[in-house]
Amino acid sequence: MPFPHGNSPSREARFRDLQARQHGLATAAQLGVLGFSPSMITHRVQVGELERTLPKVYRSSLVAACREQDALAAVLWAGADCVASHATAGLLWRIEAVPRSLRPEVWVPPSRRPRHRDVVVHRGVVVANDRRVREGIPLTSPARTVVDLAARLDAEALEAAVEDVLCRGLTTPGAIERCVVSVGGRGRDGVARLRRLLAQRDQAPLESRLEVKVWRLLRDAGLRPVRQYDVRCDGQRYRLDFAWPRLKVAVEAEGFSAHAGRAAYVRDRRRLAALVAEGWTVVPVTWDDCTKQPLVVIDRVRAALLHAA
Repeated sequence: MPFPHGNSPSREARFRDLQARQHGLATAAQLGVLGFSPSMITHRVQVGELERTLPKVYRSSLVAACREQDALAAVLWAGADCVASHATAGLLWRIEAVPRSLRPEVWVPPSRRPRHRDVVVHRGVVVANDRRVREGIPLTSPARTVVDLAARLDAEALEAAVEDVLCRGLTTPGAIERCVVSVGGRGRDGVARLRRLLAQRDQAPLESRLEVKVWRLLRDAGLRPVRQYDVRCDGQRYRLDFAWPRLKVAVEAEGFSAHAGRAAYVRDRRRLAALVAEGWTVVPVTWDDCTKQPLVVIDRVRAALLHAA
């Protein structure tokens, strides 16, 4: 079958390969390198094969729009040396507690001033050590992303974000601290709070937003359990969310996702039975418990500790 407007199979194959690597996207400059003239691009837009998503950035109508496509489109539009940032980078890294961004955000070099109503542009320097590529999208590193978001997140959300990136091994406390020092100058919003949070950390990372909520509740009540405590019961190794090992009292953050399905429910009951058989007292805490009756949660924990003592 002949290709319209003088297209050759090799050019068409390279075009498809480019779109596959770029979430269905291509810039006018990239299409020009492949041999597409402006009139050929216009023709593909007119027949509905391509759609202009941003100036000189086109998306394939055959590829469903997604978060990754929006982010890369903004980076391609902004030009060389630009990276997805702030909430956009946070969502691409799937960082806990990051708010959904209505418009993609990018860092651009200070000398550039691109503007578009559909893109949030931040001007500044992002050094090579603070850059990554994820799913083909240039973006800020997890450490830099947390620092950039520090001003937007409340205390609990910021702590959840930090614990999440550390728990998943995306970065380290040292990397975040170095990033704070390099870009968190005096007066930068949120940096002081982030510094305090890092200074207070002395235990294993927490694994969920609910665990952060429970931890903050216990800590604010003056209770300092061991986080992520490993214990062996009935020949099995179990990890307790929060524990007072000497008293054999544990607090478990009970989320729905962790116990979905019959198999998960059976494993959870077997685990609880093994802990109780070994003399452990387990206090389950749900999201509703933390948000609707926090004082009741603290009373239950204190009662368990007093009874064990």
